[in-house]
Amino acid sequence: MLSPFERTCLHWISRGWTVADIALIEGKDTAEIQACVERAVISLNAESLEQALEKAKLTRSD
Repeated sequence: MLSPFERTCLHWISRGWTVADIALIEGKDTAEIQACVERAVISLNAESLEQALEKAKLTRSD
């Protein structure tokens, strides 16, 4: 199960935002955002970010 912040990070990625973009608007370090994304992939038992987005029912718009 994703945390609210993990879901938020995946949402922004699905909209084409980069880790740096997300870090800037969330006021967090890029390493923290990258770790959040990696946790989301693991939480969803996905093999890739793309698969995690599919499992979270999000699709990339880029």
